[in-house]
Amino acid sequence: MIILSQRRSVLFFIVLMLLLGATGAKGTSLSYTYSYWREMMPAPHAFVPVQAVHGHLLGAGALQSPQDLFATENSLYILDTGNNRILEIDGDWSLVRVIDSFQHEGTSQTFNSPTGIHVSKAGDLYLADRGSGRILVLDQDLHAKLIIESPALVAPEYFETDFRFRPDKITSDNEGTIYVIATGVYDGILEFDLQGSFLGFKGAPRVAPSVLDYLWRRIATDAQRERMALFLPVEHSNLAVDERGFVYATAVGEGLPIEDRIRRLNTAGRDILLRNPVLPPLGDFVEAEDPSSSMVDILPGTYGTYAVLDRVRGRVFTYDSTGNLLYVFGGLGNTLGTFRNPVALANFHGNMLVLDSLKNSVTVFAPTEYQRTIFAALGHYDAGDFDGAARMWAEVLKLNTNYDLAYTGTGNAHLMQGEYRQAMEAFRLANNRPAFSEAYRFYRRDLLGEMFGFVAAGLLGLLFLVWWACRPAAKHRDVGEAMGEAAATYTAVKSWEEQTSRGLVTHLKRIYHGLRFSLRVIVSPFEGFWDLKHARRGNLPAAWTILGLVVLTYVVMRQYTGFLFNTRNPKELNILLEIFSVVFPFFLWAGINWSLTTLMDGKGSLSDIVIATAYALTPIILVNLPATLFSNFLTVQEGAFYYFFFYLSLIWSMGLLFFGTMVTHDYSFGGNVFVILLTLAGIGIALFIGMLFIDIVLQLFGFFVEVYQELIFRL
Repeated sequence: MIILSQRRSVLFFIVLMLLLGATGAKGTSLSYTYSYWREMMPAPHAFVPVQAVHGHLLGAGALQSPQDLFATENSLYILDTGNNRILEIDGDWSLVRVIDSFQHEGTSQTFNSPTGIHVSKAGDLYLADRGSGRILVLDQDLHAKLIIESPALVAPEYFETDFRFRPDKITSDNEGTIYVIATGVYDGILEFDLQGSFLGFKGAPRVAPSVLDYLWRRIATDAQRERMALFLPVEHSNLAVDERGFVYATAVGEGLPIEDRIRRLNTAGRDILLRNPVLPPLGDFVEAEDPSSSMVDILPGTYGTYAVLDRVRGRVFTYDSTGNLLYVFGGLGNTLGTFRNPVALANFHGNMLVLDSLKNSVTVFAPTEYQRTIFAALGHYDAGDFDGAARMWAEVLKLNTNYDLAYTGTGNAHLMQGEYRQAMEAFRLANNRPAFSEAYRFYRRDLLGEMFGFVAAGLLGLLFLVWWACRPAAKHRDVGEAMGEAAATYTAVKSWEEQTSRGLVTHLKRIYHGLRFSLRVIVSPFEGFWDLKHARRGNLPAAWTILGLVVLTYVVMRQYTGFLFNTRNPKELNILLEIFSVVFPFFLWAGINWSLTTLMDGKGSLSDIVIATAYALTPIILVNLPATLFSNFLTVQEGAFYYFFFYLSLIWSMGLLFFGTMVTHDYSFGGNVFVILLTLAGIGIALFIGMLFIDIVLQLFGFFVEVYQELIFRL
């Protein structure tokens, strides 16, 4: 498996390099999407870097630790924090003016380490002047319209006594409401009205404490609880307002679930961001030991899309209105198209701009045909032109056949046009199970409507066949006759078991009657398990057959469960692993149980335990095989029936295993509970020892490898 994983990684990066060459990118920016199983899939470039703009190129001298960007229809504003100034650039990348001061009450004042900028449609400039601890609102002539000091001065009850107002980021909506992120404020985004009056906090992130934190809080003293309350690791990192007035925000901190670090807040401060449940918008999907993405800026776009900037890996992720990843570009490095410390995003005349505070430059990314085609498809769908959307998504698929979202878009277009079969095929290719279920529901409804007569006739025919098959069983039989048949069966089974040498026919008869008796065991466990042991109605060949059928059942479930309920990657199906996942727990249970019961007056032998355990698994076969078949005809809403029968089979088998253990060893109810708990504890200890042994062996092997390599290199 490790070798296969390495080969996939090498192949992935080879394809990426080919794509880089094909698109003519000047930098080393990576472009990819994620599959349903969170695998990186190479993709064409949505944006390519075309230039890096430095202060000298603009004729304004070197930038020094710039911290923010903001673009309007005609101008770009670069917040040059280290030089305490703002550079205004026009569409031709010419310097319009350098803003390094403003007028207030007849005097000229300067900025002090400003870190956030926003420009309204009216041309008013909003500035988070962090060093001065104030918010500035300037008109187009750079006269101060409003200066907001620390809100702790007017609402001290909301802040600590030593609170220092240090605004970091700022934005404003169409109504003039001002939203500010400030360092050390964990209660949410600061909200001010047109006159600068403090309105309160908006959208405080909900901290999700761990179980350990909860238990520690339960036993902590009052003083310890007070110190705990001061540890609030979650705060917002940036924010922006979209065309409809919703506030988009990014949050950082270990106390906040990674899925909630990108947020969309309504007027009540509630997070209403739509998230893809399988691939939520959170940046890169990484292993547990790797650092997760840390978003430092967010930029709303058209059609409900938004882009976020990841500081950890220097990548820009763009999502649609429902949380589906559209494309990724960027990376860390020193070449064009990569960054060292990206801090801000802006979209200026269709180009994506990324500000780097260490390179002291703005990298300009130009859109490609791939990006324009994606947005054309989104635009057609948003306008209700489903034919046009389908055409555009088809063009996207010509550029990237691995693009699940294009298949989803095609499926949505077919669904809106009533072409349910085509929609199902597209949604299947996209692994979009909720949408597939919706399309299948309509398709099944129409199909049943067309074939109602045939379906009704088939059901009547099936009922007649069942009635006809059950007619002989309904005939009255004499009790003595039934007892005679049972005695004959018992005698035959006993004679088979006493034979020292059996022919093939006898073996097959033993297995057949052993399997047939399992049907009695699952409905009458006490009598059934008693006869298994004392009347020898069960045998090891039948037990091995049942175990093999259980393995087959799980393989069939993994491969043939309905698309809506089978979320396993078919490329990862391993028959040997499936066999091991059933056989290993089976023998581990039997071995540990036998080892303990021999010391606790258990009456069952190892073969008795194996037979009883195997027969207890019969419901898994009888329930799950039909359930697997019918799962192909259910919708997501009807999936409760499938899961009900699946868990029913497990509970049924566990109950049979409990009673089988009790009857096999002749234990009381309480004694059986105690032995089963000891068996489970023994399994845990055995697994721990086994893993420890494997770890020691691997370390020893690694030691010898290092010694060998050392000798080779030195000799």
